[in-house]
Amino acid sequence: MMTRLIRYLPSLILLILTLIFVATAFEYSGNSRRVPLAVALVILTLLAIDLASQNDRGLGQLLRRAFGGARAVRPGQDGEPGVLAKEVAAILWIAGFTALAVVFGFYIAIPAYVIGYLVLYARRPWLISGLIAIGLTGLLYFLFAILLGYEIFVGLIFGGFM
Repeated sequence: MMTRLIRYLPSLILLILTLIFVATAFEYSGNSRRVPLAVALVILTLLAIDLASQNDRGLGQLLRRAFGGARAVRPGQDGEPGVLAKEVAAILWIAGFTALAVVFGFYIAIPAYVIGYLVLYARRPWLISGLIAIGLTGLLYFLFAILLGYEIFVGLIFGGFM
């Protein structure tokens, strides 16, 4: 019973946080709430897939096979790394990106995070990682700064806050 609860706990916590996010979005004006609600819809869809994949039979196995690679083995079984270790690592990557974005801004945080993650965690070559990071940062600049006219946060250091 406890193992089943631990299996669902991260998704349930994210579900609660997403619902709080949705409730907050409804306090914005009509146009301002569109993007937060669209993001919430994507998150809720992914959470539904994740929750359904936790079942050991039928749909759960099919989803794990489709989204988790060829093997349908749960982390922690058959020599696979434990669930907790993988989830802690994922949370630390996100926390590291958040810290980089706050201190140095998104234009430095995004390529640093993408290169770091792809090279250190996903074991991809430096060149490919660098090209992906540059392409992603350029795409985000084009979408937000040029098309939408949003000023991208440049960090506490480069924004003159420190």
